[in-house]
Amino acid sequence: MIRRLYVLFSPTPLLLFALLLSYIGRLEGWGAWAAGPMILPVAFVRAIYGVYGIWLSARAESVRWRTLLAASAVLAGAVAIWLPVQGLTHMF
Repeated sequence: MIRRLYVLFSPTPLLLFALLLSYIGRLEGWGAWAAGPMILPVAFVRAIYGVYGIWLSARAESVRWRTLLAASAVLAGAVAIWLPVQGLTHMF
């Protein structure tokens, strides 16, 4: 049951992050900079969500569930993967 719920809700972090970015993108001037820290708790929670999915994937008994849960974990943790990559690309 938990695996099914995890797979069902795994796209929500990415969708919520996209909504958050669209909200921040509409702000002007310093408003976007001030709203920027709202992204950090979202990324932290999504990293935990992704790690939990990997843990579920490792404990899955069939290859089908293992593959499905691993793909869902990557989808759920995509925000936590995207932010450091985005930060590094802006540094260099």
